[in-house]
Amino acid sequence: MEKSFSEKVAEAKAVVASITAQEAHARKDNDPAVVFIDPRDPGDITSTGIIPGALNTPLSQLSSAALPDALASKSRPIITACGAGPMGALAAYALQQRGYNNVVFVDGGTKAWVEAGYATNSLQ
Repeated sequence: MEKSFSEKVAEAKAVVASITAQEAHARKDNDPAVVFIDPRDPGDITSTGIIPGALNTPLSQLSSAALPDALASKSRPIITACGAGPMGALAAYALQQRGYNNVVFVDGGTKAWVEAGYATNSLQ
């Protein structure tokens, strides 16, 4: 029997580190190598916007062979953030399963980012 979405999220959160929106913002400001990934489908981004500079790479693509060039290095620091957190955890887990070793997700997602007072952009 296939696992439920909640079970998959719990499994991901058990093995992937989370950070706060404030920690993610500090990393963004202090480390130009950090790449942000938003794993939502483009239509789902309109509610909260997207973290400035984040790559919109839907979760389904993170499990496939073709990844953005920004993810060429498996040691590059990656932060995933969806709308509220669960898909960010799944995205970080999917990347870890592909051998990326410096991945975390934003607890609370882009919603927490906005609540912390940080700006978002609309998807171009």
